[in-house]
Amino acid sequence: MFCLSVKKNNVLTCGQKLDLFIQRHMKLRLLYILVLGFFLSLYSTKTYATHLRGGEISIKRISTTSLTYEFTLTIYCDNTSGGGLTAWSQQKTAKFCFGDGLGVIIEAPRINGGGNGEDLGNGVAKGVYKATYTFAAAADYKVSVAISNRNANVRNMAGTSDQIPFYVETILKVNPGLGQNSTPILLNPAVDLTAVIGQKFIHNPNAIDVEGDSLAYKLVPCRKGNQDDCKDRGTAITGFVQPNEVASASSNFTINPRTGDLVWDVPQEQGLYNCAFIVEEWRNGVLISITVRDMQIEVKDADNAAPKIKIPDDICVEAGTSINEIITATDTPSKTGRMDNLTILSTGAVYKLPDGTTFISPDYAVFTSTANQPSTASGRFVWKTSCSHIRQEPYDILFKVSDLPLSKSIPSLVDSKNWRIKVIAPRIKNLKLTPNAGSRTMTLQWDSYACQNTGAVIIIYRKEGCDTYKPPVCTVGLPANLGYVEVGRVPVNATTFTDRNLKRNTDYSYRTVVLFTNGTNTTMSVTSDQVCANLPFQGPVITNVTVDKTDATNGEITVRWTRPISLDKVQFKGPYQFRLFRATGETGATGFTQVSPNIDTDLTVGKLDTLFTDKALNTTNNVYRYRLVFYYTDNATLTALDTAEMASSVRLTATGGLKNVSLTWQATVPWTNDNQAHRIYRETKQGSGIFNRIADVPVTNTSSFRFTDTGADTYAADGIVLAKMSPDSSYCYKIETVGTYGDAKIKPALLYNFSQITCATPFLLPCPPDLTIDILDCNQIKNDASKCNQTTFENKLKWTMPTKTSAIEECDPEIVKYTIYFSARSGAAFTKIGEVTSPTPPEKAFTHTKTDSYLGCYYVTATNRFGKESERSNVVCKDNCTSFELPNIFTPNGDGKNDIFQAMKCPQAVQGVNFIVYNRAGQKVYEYTGPKLEWNGTDASGNQMPAGSYFYTCDVQFLTLDPASPLLSLKGWVELVR
Repeated sequence: MFCLSVKKNNVLTCGQKLDLFIQRHMKLRLLYILVLGFFLSLYSTKTYATHLRGGEISIKRISTTSLTYEFTLTIYCDNTSGGGLTAWSQQKTAKFCFGDGLGVIIEAPRINGGGNGEDLGNGVAKGVYKATYTFAAAADYKVSVAISNRNANVRNMAGTSDQIPFYVETILKVNPGLGQNSTPILLNPAVDLTAVIGQKFIHNPNAIDVEGDSLAYKLVPCRKGNQDDCKDRGTAITGFVQPNEVASASSNFTINPRTGDLVWDVPQEQGLYNCAFIVEEWRNGVLISITVRDMQIEVKDADNAAPKIKIPDDICVEAGTSINEIITATDTPSKTGRMDNLTILSTGAVYKLPDGTTFISPDYAVFTSTANQPSTASGRFVWKTSCSHIRQEPYDILFKVSDLPLSKSIPSLVDSKNWRIKVIAPRIKNLKLTPNAGSRTMTLQWDSYACQNTGAVIIIYRKEGCDTYKPPVCTVGLPANLGYVEVGRVPVNATTFTDRNLKRNTDYSYRTVVLFTNGTNTTMSVTSDQVCANLPFQGPVITNVTVDKTDATNGEITVRWTRPISLDKVQFKGPYQFRLFRATGETGATGFTQVSPNIDTDLTVGKLDTLFTDKALNTTNNVYRYRLVFYYTDNATLTALDTAEMASSVRLTATGGLKNVSLTWQATVPWTNDNQAHRIYRETKQGSGIFNRIADVPVTNTSSFRFTDTGADTYAADGIVLAKMSPDSSYCYKIETVGTYGDAKIKPALLYNFSQITCATPFLLPCPPDLTIDILDCNQIKNDASKCNQTTFENKLKWTMPTKTSAIEECDPEIVKYTIYFSARSGAAFTKIGEVTSPTPPEKAFTHTKTDSYLGCYYVTATNRFGKESERSNVVCKDNCTSFELPNIFTPNGDGKNDIFQAMKCPQAVQGVNFIVYNRAGQKVYEYTGPKLEWNGTDASGNQMPAGSYFYTCDVQFLTLDPASPLLSLKGWVELVR
């Protein structure tokens, strides 16, 4: 009798049957009314699902040529016989919106379980819905699903929760540069979400990212959305609070931003509670997606206690390591002492799922554990890591234990923990180093690298000196503070590298790191162990390149060198030969020509075969560098064994200063001139060729190769010779550098080399002039009618030159030029307006002719014969004379006499006037604003005003040095006579 069918195939509907029943039984009219009302309410009320407990949306790009993505909604629903089962059966589709403003809604079918979903047990069913959509352009999009409605009686939502739509969203950065990116997948379903009063509750979504991007977690409020309209989605739920804010007793509800552990510590009151959190996906510091999981926790008051699971500590392993660990769990006795059987499960990206889905390359991890074990339960985790598993982020592996009470009235409780395993690239092994002194190279060799991933390269780092650095566990790359520099890159399949152009007698340390790039992120291997070796001498070394004679055509330089050091005469037999080559300039690897003859030698000590004087050089203007090649005899043929490192002559630069001469010098040599005392020589009298040692300069490095000569002589051993440092004289210098190889095998221990001779002239600065300007007689100008229409204005400047100032003890009196600078107003910038250069010496006066006014400020500088300009003189200024007076009568009757009301006599420097006229009633009748007042007696409309007395105000702005000078404000009366 009770049905909701309609008439079909001539069968009576439930309503028709009810009418017939009432007609036959009139005594039951009241019952009819009540029953009819009940059925009408069933017909008129929209049916809602009232079953949603949790879910999220995951997204992946499925095309390499278009912005086409696949969207997967996973929901968890009430599947109990109390109404949820019926509602769940009706949830056949879900409607996706894509956030691109086009309003497209795709109604996606449920695809799992043959379209019927999956029963996960514990009163929960799982539904999976998929849709495909192509975006028109790269941007950020919010993809969402709303379903009517949530479960009833959710305690942390105000009102009737089963009238509040369920809503989830995922915000996605659509960008072709992100490749085939996928948003995080939450492997731990939103089930087993039962909590017990007084016990800590924990849930971890076990989010994984296929590309290995970084993940972070945050709590957010639950939201709602319109199932059938894309415009009204993601709005706030009125009265929503977090689950811990319902009970009066305090508790904490948090999520770990790094691990994703959602913890309620501890629930206080039973009931249903909804919450939501987001999983952020980050790549190279850029947020590329945000996934929302909305889920429900049911708090019960039950005689059960959650089990406890124990996992290993987080680990970091080099790829290729095998991991084999036991996971254990024990049940916690209930209040009555009951111990339940346990089942341990594990999820993570390292496994191959039962349906064949994989997230990594083989080998896959395996977790084996028997279901329904007595406490204590255990399982074994085994994983043989490989090169394909290398990535920046660790793998999160979730282990979850569930207890299994025999009574169905007692809820099953869980405990879960997340184990993090980071797989890093292994180090290069068995790095070896072979020095070759003859070619000045170091050759590295290593074992073939285990992980020859596509795109990987081996980076070689070098530094001078050895170290003892041992990389900490799980540390990849090479710290910058160790002093290594990159010297080369080779393909990942290479096993050798040769480092060239090295310095002899130097310890070199090498390390290698492998760089991996997979298109979405980069990572490095652990640094290799260090190899360190010395590159010894095998041939001779240059010890001197000293300038003997400074001349533009007949200069001379002496070059000295040692005999071969550490030469293996058995391997490299004589006869031997030296050949010296020269190039112009301090640096460079080319341009050398042989300058010495072939110098045969049997390496006998005492023979003059390690010296050559190079002549006919331009040592005045040029630096020269030298290279020495040593030959041995191989099968009766002279063969080059070694080329000594290049050495240049010392180049000295002298610059005249204020009563001093500044010296700087430099040389490019294979030894070091640092941390020594270099010697300064000054010619005693210009042209004498006799030099006196005046100072020893302690130097630390090339930046300290400098000296300023003020005329003193601080080296007394060869006599004290002082210099006046006069601008009338030139002073000549040469420098002797002191250097060393720092090797006892090389003699002499200290190496002395002279620079060329160079000269400079000191100078004196001119004193700043004392400047004056002519003064205006404003009374004379006021009464001089010729000044009223003045168009030429002259400012006459004069100055004198002091012989010294408080800052300069002596000034250069020989001035060749004065420069005049002008500024139009106070505070304005000065510009150059003229020079005085004649006669000789130049005149100390200047007239500045202007066409606007006298206004302006000036200063003058003096320049001497060396082009040195003095400090500025004092600043002098001239202001305009100001004048403005008004008469008290005028007669605008057209007779050409006194027809205009204007300033009397000669107004001076008027920039602007604001003039207002009032009649005797106080009404404004005329106003003028402009540069020159000329009122003809008309009102504002141009009508002639009647004769009589009028009042005025007049504000006058003058053109003066100070732009902010106050106005001249005049008030008075004028008699208009016709």
